[in-house]
Amino acid sequence: MSTPDRVIKTKTPISVIAGAVLIAVFAVGFVLVAIWYTGRQVVDARMSGTIVSKEFRPNPEPSREITLNREGGVSARTNDGEYILTVEVPFSDGTRKTFNVWLPDKAQFDALKVGDTFDVGAYVVPGE
Repeated sequence: MSTPDRVIKTKTPISVIAGAVLIAVFAVGFVLVAIWYTGRQVVDARMSGTIVSKEFRPNPEPSREITLNREGGVSARTNDGEYILTVEVPFSDGTRKTFNVWLPDKAQFDALKVGDTFDVGAYVVPGE
């Protein structure tokens, strides 16, 4: 005769189950709040305003810039100077802040006019 296999059932205390559920709810809540907060900062960083002035600062002598991209491609261009936009951005509290935006090329600079709307983003430097 063979003996039947024994099944051992342990009792898990209700406090352990409740603690595990509370920790899981806290962890999920923390992740959701972190995602919401990070997303809010991205929305705040995307600011758009009105171009109030354009400025071109020529280099004393044009230079040649060579750029390598992530795939290993090489591109070259002549740098005649700095193309700078001054953009005034209104905020929700009623204040306005001025940002200077350096553009990489003349074509983009020429396509924009004073009074156009421009998205400054998070990469700009506050103006004087």
